[in-house]
Amino acid sequence: MKNTLKNIAWLSGAIGIVMMILGVISVIAGGVLWNHMWSNYFYPAYNFLLLGIFLFLASMVSKEPKA
Repeated sequence: MKNTLKNIAWLSGAIGIVMMILGVISVIAGGVLWNHMWSNYFYPAYNFLLLGIFLFLASMVSKEPKA
């Protein structure tokens, strides 16, 4: 379970970072990239990064039963 949570957390963080990079490219390109404003990239990126942080915390706190 811990490995699954960590993998999902890394995936969520990677999606957030990619969206942040797209937002920075959008700002440099004049505020619009692929017909989306820069804020359409940053706001979901914050949510993905926050989800990744909480999933890492969940993996640290979770206790697996001994087999």
